[in-house]
Amino acid sequence: MAQYEHLVETIIESVGGKDNIENVTHCMTRLRFNLVDDELVNEGTLQKNPQIIMVQFSGGQLQVVIGTHVGDVYSELVDQVVLNQTKTTSKEEPKGLVNKFIETITKIITPTLGILIATSLVLGIQSLLLLFHLTNTTSGEYLILKALGNALFTFFPIVLGYTSAKAFHSDGFIGMIVGATLVFPSILTELTQGKAMYTLFSNTIFATPIYKTFFGIPIMFPSNGYTSTVIPIILAMFFISKLEKKLTTLIPKVMSFTLLPLITLIIGVPITILVFGPIANFASALITATIGFLYHASPILTAIVIGLFYQPLVLLGLHWPVVAIGINNLATQGFDTLLPMIYTVPFAQMAVVFAVYLRTKSQKEKSLCVPAMISTIFCIIEPAMYGITLPVKKRFAISCIASAVGAVIIAIFNVHNYASTIGLFGMVGFIDPKSGQYGGFLVAVCATLATLLVGFLLAYISFGKGENGQEKKL
Repeated sequence: MAQYEHLVETIIESVGGKDNIENVTHCMTRLRFNLVDDELVNEGTLQKNPQIIMVQFSGGQLQVVIGTHVGDVYSELVDQVVLNQTKTTSKEEPKGLVNKFIETITKIITPTLGILIATSLVLGIQSLLLLFHLTNTTSGEYLILKALGNALFTFFPIVLGYTSAKAFHSDGFIGMIVGATLVFPSILTELTQGKAMYTLFSNTIFATPIYKTFFGIPIMFPSNGYTSTVIPIILAMFFISKLEKKLTTLIPKVMSFTLLPLITLIIGVPITILVFGPIANFASALITATIGFLYHASPILTAIVIGLFYQPLVLLGLHWPVVAIGINNLATQGFDTLLPMIYTVPFAQMAVVFAVYLRTKSQKEKSLCVPAMISTIFCIIEPAMYGITLPVKKRFAISCIASAVGAVIIAIFNVHNYASTIGLFGMVGFIDPKSGQYGGFLVAVCATLATLLVGFLLAYISFGKGENGQEKKL
């Protein structure tokens, strides 16, 4: 867009020019650059630009935080730069397993967030209609909203099959077919019906009854199937993407149109069900057991840890695994206790920013506060964090403390959420869609108010007394 032309020109020049850009993507608020040579970046110029909130290197990428209009900036950037997706970098620096994992999870889940939130809000609306007796569980409107709200989760492996394939540079349609096979309507009953032949790993958390075999190999198919799961399809598409690339070099081009997807699927899908599915199930069982143990041992301690450290994880770009675990719990169990503990995070940021807005004498800072607060309503905390709270250590620490207060309240009352709703309007996700019970909703309201109160008071009272009422910045 023309209004961002000068900004994009500045960014391109500051990252070392067009030839230094290997690839660029964007998430909800930031541009993510993979560069040929990181040493060519002029961070000072980027930091001084008033249209840029924050600049940092994380996960092997240069991240330029723009704000919620990042999509428009990205479009202008793409118009100005011809990206070479296969360019070989002159500087091959290992990213490490953690950074690679974070980058991959981000690429796979981020494209689904908008529709994920939208369909989850549909479930919230359905719950409100039920709560206020405006509908019933047998009415046409309830059934349609139920189908709409649950459609994404029910067929999540299909959607993630596509996004995973794209993240691993594979065929998106192959990814969708692999996901569709995992959630094929009759596969669950046909592979888990009748009397079990035997049970593997009996008397352990990994116990799996075997009903069918694949040419003698036991099929360890979970009793609740792969509907709504996250991990199996990601593992599967990582393997299948490698298989597809290998087959591309072996199959003659004249025959690849048909043989490549055929051989890829006929090898990849059985291996997915026989190997990667069980691995994911074991990992899920272990994670669930570990989190369950920690939660039952001390929910308050768990809440304190999550409340205090989630925002630093966002700062480092390491928060996606936490979200992925919560989504996986929600998808497989129908409820989750992890995501509720981070629900109050945006409200902590909102409270601190509002206190700053009232106390600061800087008109530039005031102008940043208003859109930052609006963004937190929809659980987008980067503008508030990078623009207002992070530059002053005390503010950022207060926001972490305030979110921990809310997390502890939620943990004390063992609050569950039933949909991955976020932000102010996401509070309806704490209403049980099956029973209409809203006890968790009321606790979430109280936790949110406590977070707002603590965050605001601490930030307002502790606001610096230095020159022009401003605190010393980092």
